[in-house]
Amino acid sequence: MKEMAMYEFEATPEPVSDIHPEIDAEEEGGAARYTAVVLAGSRSNSDPVASAFGSRHKALVPICGTPMIARVVKALRGAQSVKRIVIVFDDEQELFEACPQFQSNECDTRVDVVPCSGSICGSVASALDACGEEWPFLVTTADHALLTSTMVDRFCFGVNQGAKLAVGFVERKYIDAAHPGSKRTYLPFRETQLSGANLFAFTDEGALPVLDFWRQIEMKRKKPWQLFRAFGYRNLFGLLMKRFTVDEAFERASKVLGVKACAVRLPFAEAAIDVDTPKDYEQVTQILEGRISGTVQPENPLQPVA
Repeated sequence: MKEMAMYEFEATPEPVSDIHPEIDAEEEGGAARYTAVVLAGSRSNSDPVASAFGSRHKALVPICGTPMIARVVKALRGAQSVKRIVIVFDDEQELFEACPQFQSNECDTRVDVVPCSGSICGSVASALDACGEEWPFLVTTADHALLTSTMVDRFCFGVNQGAKLAVGFVERKYIDAAHPGSKRTYLPFRETQLSGANLFAFTDEGALPVLDFWRQIEMKRKKPWQLFRAFGYRNLFGLLMKRFTVDEAFERASKVLGVKACAVRLPFAEAAIDVDTPKDYEQVTQILEGRISGTVQPENPLQPVA
């Protein structure tokens, strides 16, 4: 993958519009407008993508001529369901120098920056504290370079009424149909397999116990048996044996968390593809080039794959 560091970036025109059909908020029953939190990470010498490009921050690595994080913010700014954007990042000045459009007054969606904490959970908690009472919150990551406004709105509109926590997923059938051979991590359920979409919703203060549980998990991440104990042996065994449907699994998770949680299934294959490795970078680059050239056909969320 050393060749990756030699990739030359050229300014490439952006596509005129989102590649996905417009979603009508009224048709979806309406939704609250979210404060979006973008986890952009801290300086790292170990991230494989940042290292391949000699960058201190993966979020600022250009892809098709645009920093990854700029693509995420553009998708959030274009979403009907987002009212404000908060970026968790180490160096505000460096971020604005790389992405001066974040300070533009041409867009109504405000962009603020808060510093990273010592962990992912700590960074989320710090961002929520900094925003005060601006619930609900949508959390995503800066390496979600294929994110579109339609994906964001579809996720937000899909959060179940009464749920305090929502997690976005994509079914394997969509990924296999659109990008056969794409290597993703899947959770096995009785009726389907799901891959994470790096989209999380915290709808009100009732979701805060999730962060307390998350802190415990982060502290035990190098002690597998304590992780098993935290979730419950029966729950983990049942999941591995595909004994639960998605709804049954989330009912069990809700009891463990003490918070009502739900899964939001998205019909967009690319919602599950982020940039974790140089190989992911190559795949995402090819997809973006297809969007820009018009050779990629729009995914239609109204026509599920058989």
